[in-house]
Amino acid sequence: MAPDQSQWDDVTEMMDGGPDVNLGKYIGYWFENTPRRALFSTSYYKFAAKMIGHGKRVLDAGCNEGLGTWILASECGSAKGIDQDGDAIQTARSNWNDPRVEFHEGDFLQLPPEQWDAVVSLDVIEHILQENVDQFWRRIVDNLSHDGIAIIGAPSLEGQIYASEVSKAGHVNLYTAERLEKEMRTYFTHVFLFGANDEIVHTGFPPMSHYLLVVGCKKRV
Repeated sequence: MAPDQSQWDDVTEMMDGGPDVNLGKYIGYWFENTPRRALFSTSYYKFAAKMIGHGKRVLDAGCNEGLGTWILASECGSAKGIDQDGDAIQTARSNWNDPRVEFHEGDFLQLPPEQWDAVVSLDVIEHILQENVDQFWRRIVDNLSHDGIAIIGAPSLEGQIYASEVSKAGHVNLYTAERLEKEMRTYFTHVFLFGANDEIVHTGFPPMSHYLLVVGCKKRV
């Protein structure tokens, strides 16, 4: 039996006060052209949040329009997103008016280091020129506390045959699972490699993974 109008009014009243979300050009593009991409991204952020745990301060390097940053803040405790795209940061600030989350416009490679419990960077490293990759890893390490963890995500080299032309255009530094794991082991003592297909994160056969996620613990200093 369907609820009567008074019951439904009670439900809608409880829903008041949620964020008035404006889809920016990036997330808006996902929903118009490949809505499944939004599901995949939020799944990877949820995975990162579960790896980090509660009561943590998290830096989201390359936060785009802040949807993932807000997930990290909601699940972990607090989060700061940084991105050099001013339009994306403006959208993030307008959407996520929450004391647990903040956003900064700027270049992560130039950001003065702080001591964070975790640094998350998804869909960023594949856009960084090879000559700047070491600086990227160093900046992650510099921004972590002694017991902090890093979680890096990137589309796999093998999965690029399925990527759109829009995605391929910005991918200048693609990774195999072996290369991503090897680089992280240069900077972290303990490294755990995961793969993903669509929204499912797993530990299956890496060459069949369309997306890669690697977790690093106990930074090498």
